[in-house]
Amino acid sequence: MAKDNYNRNRNNNHRPNNRRNNPSRNSQQQMVEMPLYFAKALMRQLTYNPQNASSKKSRSYSVYTKENILKWLQAPTSSSNEKSLRDASNYMYLSSMHYNRLLNYYAGLYTGAYVISPLGFDGSVKDNFAKQYRKVSKAIELMNIPNILREEILIALRDGAFYGVLLSDNNSAFIQQLDPDYCRITSICDGSFLYKVDMTKIASKLEFFPAEFTKMYNNYIATGDQWQEVPVEISVCIKADSTLIDYTIPPFAAVMPSLYTIANTEALQETAKELKNYKMLAGKVPTDDKGNSLMPDDIVSKYYAHIANALGENVGLALSPFEFEAFGFENKSGVADVDDLSNAVANFWSTAGTSGLLHGRENSTSGVAKLAIKNDETYVLGMVQQVEKVINRYLKVGFSGTTKFKITILPITVFNKEEYLKYYKEAVAFGIGKSQYAATLGIPQCDIEGLTYLESELIPFDKLRPLKSAYTSSDKSGGRPQSSDNDLGDAGEETRDDDTNANK
Repeated sequence: MAKDNYNRNRNNNHRPNNRRNNPSRNSQQQMVEMPLYFAKALMRQLTYNPQNASSKKSRSYSVYTKENILKWLQAPTSSSNEKSLRDASNYMYLSSMHYNRLLNYYAGLYTGAYVISPLGFDGSVKDNFAKQYRKVSKAIELMNIPNILREEILIALRDGAFYGVLLSDNNSAFIQQLDPDYCRITSICDGSFLYKVDMTKIASKLEFFPAEFTKMYNNYIATGDQWQEVPVEISVCIKADSTLIDYTIPPFAAVMPSLYTIANTEALQETAKELKNYKMLAGKVPTDDKGNSLMPDDIVSKYYAHIANALGENVGLALSPFEFEAFGFENKSGVADVDDLSNAVANFWSTAGTSGLLHGRENSTSGVAKLAIKNDETYVLGMVQQVEKVINRYLKVGFSGTTKFKITILPITVFNKEEYLKYYKEAVAFGIGKSQYAATLGIPQCDIEGLTYLESELIPFDKLRPLKSAYTSSDKSGGRPQSSDNDLGDAGEETRDDDTNANK
């Protein structure tokens, strides 16, 4: 099987080499033979080596301006502009909670529920079917699809694309993320993206990558081609917008200028508050008709010093022979500042295309919010389907045998889960959709067989006594069950809040 050969080659290429730190060896030869260590039981990815000073990458971001963002968006195909927009997106992710919540909201929509089914099943070929199914289902469950789905979508939204490599053995599996600064999408295979890596950027860090990268580096040394394609067996690439092939930028780069409006409004509001708490005393020095002071300068200075020492830090003092007149520009109602900030936040969510009601903004009804969520689910669906294609490509090339399997990631989100539970429950009543129903409940398909055995053979469920509830009580006085909040419209919510039906 290709997957077994892949794991065997990985183990052979990562045997400890005690000569690795011998200073007399050629540095290039050292880089070629740098190992990656894995535990015997569970696979391990090396992330930091204290003996390799260059292994810890430091990052710093500039304070970008709104004009910078708009200028870079005018020429997105430039590699320098791609990097600048990606850095700006990472900076905003760290510094703006609005941007952070926006990306995490979209990344966390789908639950990652999935089902496994045969690919082009031939009823005449049943030999080894069960064994192959169990092998595939175990490998998929080790990937932890709900986790990688959220992580890959989040990074794709933040950076424009997710680049990674799949590391797996018989006991564990995970995806190692690569820095997008040295990755480029170069081809499409079986409906999913493949990419190349600039080997000059990782020459001193081969110990942090799988064995295939050492082979890629050797090929770079032999051919001089610094851009080497990651093998299709382990390549993982998810693009936020799969319709834009020529360049890769964060999809929400267009809303970043709105974040500056929020920040500027907050700064102006803080300045206004400080000015409102600041007072100033003005003293007039008496003068004659010609403007000459009637008091000696030393006396003026003496009394000025006495008064200044008695004032607080938010009170200023001035002496002048001129008359002062105070002018104020603040809004006496005290509402304008709050409204300006509130409008700036509302404009941000509006520009991002999602409902502000989901993020603490009461600017729409529940019915409008439900429709907005449907639109958001559709927006992320393309990336979910990309993850599905990558995993199915892995199942094709990584497992030998006549019988092939595929997965289908169900359109289950945190908002429509109850809706699909009812949908699949009705389907199960007609004998179909049992796997989909279990997956929606959060039960992975590979667990069904074992759970069925546990519940029927080992766990004495038949001896458990149910607690008293509406299902076990003989009280028939109650009416129909109360509707879920998700099923209520605006009128229904108002009726429940007012308790209009209390005496009916």
